[in-house]
Amino acid sequence: MSDHSHTPAPTEHADAKAHSHDEHAPHSLKPYYMVGGALFVFTLITVALSYCDFDKWFHGHGLNMKIGLAVATFKVCLVGAYFMHLKDEKSTIWKPLLFTFFFCFALFALFMLAHGDPIPTSSFPVH
Repeated sequence: MSDHSHTPAPTEHADAKAHSHDEHAPHSLKPYYMVGGALFVFTLITVALSYCDFDKWFHGHGLNMKIGLAVATFKVCLVGAYFMHLKDEKSTIWKPLLFTFFFCFALFALFMLAHGDPIPTSSFPVH
């Protein structure tokens, strides 16, 4: 009696199945370290910008807030793209995400319209 077990020879189907698992293989960590480093640098930039008074320098109104929000938006996009893996997603995730973006933009626009044209019978003071 032989102790040899019979293993079938690899077929094309088995090779294709093995290659399909390669797409889930761990990738290099270098992009994550680079994005983490960029987030750290932009956090330092955010802190440095908090000590600057752009409204005074450029005679504007709300420039500090706008510049800070621009830096924060960039950082959020990095986190979403790399750490939440949104850069590799299919359109099934992008369509609801775009709808959410436009819905949020519409709510901000409604707020700005209401702030610019208050109801005259309101008891709240107008600035």
